[in-house]
Amino acid sequence: MKFRMTSLTIVAALALTAPAAFAQPERQTAVSLAGGIASGASDTGVALGGSVLVDLTERLSIEGQGTYLARGAGADAFSAGGSLLVNLLRSSERVVPYAAIGGGVYHVSYDLANARFLGPAGTQFAAGSTLCPAPGTGFGFGHGPGMGAGAGACPASATGYWGVGAMPTFYARRLGPMAFPHNGAWETRSFSDPALSVGGGVRIDVTDRLVLRPDLRALVVFRDRQTHTLGVFVVNLGYRF
Repeated sequence: MKFRMTSLTIVAALALTAPAAFAQPERQTAVSLAGGIASGASDTGVALGGSVLVDLTERLSIEGQGTYLARGAGADAFSAGGSLLVNLLRSSERVVPYAAIGGGVYHVSYDLANARFLGPAGTQFAAGSTLCPAPGTGFGFGHGPGMGAGAGACPASATGYWGVGAMPTFYARRLGPMAFPHNGAWETRSFSDPALSVGGGVRIDVTDRLVLRPDLRALVVFRDRQTHTLGVFVVNLGYRF
């Protein structure tokens, strides 16, 4: 009788503890604000945004993020996308390094009238004249050199060329032949392209609710078999639900 009671007690205990032993960890969500810097080949600026991080398992998490990136005077950008985070340690640890890969869209706008780019139009050419964008700064007469491979030849009807200043070639080659402005100022041009995000970071549990997450990514923008890469470092400060 005593043996039977002991056996029943053990079975009951196992029945109560088994679900906890084999259950998936509780899914947690952290909402964060982020701040840092973004750096490209010719400019560095602040990066401000936010993210939502959801733990799927103790090894996998998914993230959605949106970030404003200042690209220097006359240029602004915004990135939005999602990533898969692979935890190198169990997410229940207080400090968890992770690797991340994701994708999304990168949108950037350039005020071509800014002195960093095409600058003031002036009166060097007749209004409506066709010009070809060219690397470097300044202006000149004759058929410009175009923007390299994939940009096509400068039209025979072109009056001359105009330097693009600090505008990355990745975008400058897509300006195409330009009409010299009638109002004396170049317009603003915007570009939206797919982007791949690769990098990693460290998730630090400051408290049970507060999470600090330094994160470094390479943001690779694609278009017409060409790429433009930015380095983005932000520190996320999040609240876990």
